[in-house]
Amino acid sequence: MSEDVDPDALQRDLDRIKDAMGIAERNENAPEQWLLFGVFVAVGSALSQYVVLQRLPGYWFAIIWLGLVGVGGTAVGYYTNTFEPTPEDRPNIALQVFAPYAAGFPLWAAVSPFLSDLAYEEEAALMLGVVLVLLGTGYVVAANSLRAYRIRVRDRRAFALGGLVLVALGVAIPAVDVLHTWGYAAFGGTYLAYAIASYGVLTRT
Repeated sequence: MSEDVDPDALQRDLDRIKDAMGIAERNENAPEQWLLFGVFVAVGSALSQYVVLQRLPGYWFAIIWLGLVGVGGTAVGYYTNTFEPTPEDRPNIALQVFAPYAAGFPLWAAVSPFLSDLAYEEEAALMLGVVLVLLGTGYVVAANSLRAYRIRVRDRRAFALGGLVLVALGVAIPAVDVLHTWGYAAFGGTYLAYAIASYGVLTRT
């Protein structure tokens, strides 16, 4: 004798199971990609710190970040198979993270003519601060959008917390004198520590 199955109850049970899934369970290579991207950011920050200390032309920042992190991060993503087609009814998480970051460059081009009175270190610190606030905002938005993929709360919080840290650091760098010179070192170290901590969160069952 077969038992009647309530389709609605079954769907609710399936939804609860999906809600408990982490990013690593959806894609086993995602935590490694996250960690490797943290290394790319640390390397980019070290190179940018050298640019600041040597007072090199500002276009080197764009070369470093659009080149090393952009191309390198994309290569890592394809190597670890973490880039998959985004379903039509789901938000594109990568776009939400990197669109605000990319917007920082034309934004800076728009306001730079009005910043001629700033010293070299002050201008570099302001640029970094603006980009970090935009990038952090993208992380927070992406954390909320991960709900559409039924990613567990713990993993979404890792995204959101990282975004808040980036926003706070972006505000602090232009405001703290020592960070005018050492802002990129602070960013690289902070982001690498965040990537390592997030790796632990994402891989914990």
